[in-house]
Amino acid sequence: MQNLIAALDFIFGCHRSHRSRIFTIDSRTYRVCSECEAKFRYSLTNMAVDRRYRL
Repeated sequence: MQNLIAALDFIFGCHRSHRSRIFTIDSRTYRVCSECEAKFRYSLTNMAVDRRYRL
């Protein structure tokens, strides 16, 4: 199921490069797209976007 979610997110997800700085609020670390306001989970371990949050 994880592979299907990743594939659909890749096809239909946000591909813009204008994202905010990294936020950590309530133990959740994420970035936000400046254009479509999509939230992306950010991994501090990998220092990269992990995957998109469900809205």
